[in-house]
Amino acid sequence: MSLYADSSYPVRTDIENIHSDQFDQLRAPGTWGTSKQRLAIINEARQSAYRAGTLEKPINPGIVSDFELSGVARRVVGRLAVSPKDMDQQFYNEAIEDGLSDAQYVEIVGLVSRFTCFDVFARGIDIPLRPLPSANSGLPSKKRPKEAVVEKAWVPTIPNFPEGGEISRVLFGPWQPYIMRGLSLVPEEFSAHFNLEEIQYMPSAHFLEFDYQHHEGLTRPQVEIVAARVSALNECFY
Repeated sequence: MSLYADSSYPVRTDIENIHSDQFDQLRAPGTWGTSKQRLAIINEARQSAYRAGTLEKPINPGIVSDFELSGVARRVVGRLAVSPKDMDQQFYNEAIEDGLSDAQYVEIVGLVSRFTCFDVFARGIDIPLRPLPSANSGLPSKKRPKEAVVEKAWVPTIPNFPEGGEISRVLFGPWQPYIMRGLSLVPEEFSAHFNLEEIQYMPSAHFLEFDYQHHEGLTRPQVEIVAARVSALNECFY
């Protein structure tokens, strides 16, 4: 059965496919967390949203990981899930002082932001949150790109080519704007977000084509107006 088979609204095939693929990827370990740890992060984000009243708890939440997150991980996840606008450099510094590594922080940010997107999407088309999958065994790779340096963010990022080396050419092509490279300390998370934005927003190859239409019924200016308004309502710093 397809991921959104119970929706009374039509969902584009490419959107359904990318969402389904990223749910399936939760079964495998990531760069810094096992599958159980990653599932626990998503579950904690959902629990925070239930308590805050921003999401409704589904009848079938799927697999609930029995992994116990650390206090600092729960704090970061909870803030991301409910009030990301209140995250600042002091909050980040305190998380690092309390035991998270910068790369673990980035992976948590990537996971929570992606799966919050899927949960809000489900709510928007009036269906329950999608059940979480079961965890597979395996260890995280813990591969940290040596090319990552502190540029303008609190966390290290991979610069564009040529400063970022061959990995930047593979990940970014000739160039990516800074906001796209924000998760590049964990290349797996960068790629997951990039692939999602290519579908949900627009293919980056057409970014400077202002008459390009990726969404049926919405022109490019209308898409940007919606994005800007939602960002303003969410008090997005960027």
